[in-house]
Amino acid sequence: AIVLCTSRLGIKAGGYNPKGWVGYGEARGSIAAFLYVVGGSYAKNGAPGYKLQKVGGPGLAQMDMPETGPSFGADSLVIPLRGDNPKMARSKLGSYYERFPDEANSLFGKDASVQLKDLRVYHGVYEDGEYIPFTDAEPFALY
Repeated sequence: AIVLCTSRLGIKAGGYNPKGWVGYGEARGSIAAFLYVVGGSYAKNGAPGYKLQKVGGPGLAQMDMPETGPSFGADSLVIPLRGDNPKMARSKLGSYYERFPDEANSLFGKDASVQLKDLRVYHGVYEDGEYIPFTDAEPFALY
């Protein structure tokens, strides 16, 4: 799944989650997950944006909670979609995803929390009965 959001100030940022979300309420790991910004001062040499890699191993790449929106790490890019503030997004880099080269620690510049103008989530489309990768997660249970 690819997440792309635009802040009201025009900053485009998002993340790539190779495992998708199934809503079982777990932290899902992936070393292939990453965050990014489109354009801006970090895009150099004709690149369309800047990619921030997962750090500290694969753990907590994305939080797969059924009651919230997309979340990368516990705090790296969180879009809770709460009823009282549905357009809010937060970002704090460094613990789960790398910081920018100048040590900036938010996808949204100097702001740790922003209001979104739009949010898009792109995901795969599968035929009925087709195997969907990474849907083998189990809900937490005490046996």
